[in-house]
Amino acid sequence: MADKLTAKQQAWVDYYKAGHTATDAARLAGYKATSDKAYQNIGSENLGKLGQYVKDREKALEHPRIADMEEINRFWTSIVRDEEQSTKDRLKASELRARASGAFLDRVEHSGEVGVTVEMSLSEKMAAIKEAVDSYGR
Repeated sequence: MADKLTAKQQAWVDYYKAGHTATDAARLAGYKATSDKAYQNIGSENLGKLGQYVKDREKALEHPRIADMEEINRFWTSIVRDEEQSTKDRLKASELRARASGAFLDRVEHSGEVGVTVEMSLSEKMAAIKEAVDSYGR
């Protein structure tokens, strides 16, 4: 589908995917129009004509930009095993890899009692609210 798009259509899709409205994407992509309404019409038409390409483009743009944990773990492991890397970098990569696998969980043990102080019961709060409302009306 990409080879069927004009340069303006490709630019429109990119601007639209970057978060611009369909109307603003039409302006930014270089479409020529005489009024805001005309830009709105172009944007609306492009949404209809290029909707599937927008979805396909989203998949193409998002997948390579976001590394999953498997890729990150492979990267850290490659740094750890690469003897040409500095010791500092190798240690940092091993630490990050270990943290990601849960090796450095902080555990805090608490023994004893936890005191809870209740200043006013619910019924006392309700009575205080009722009294405040009654005195406000006087």
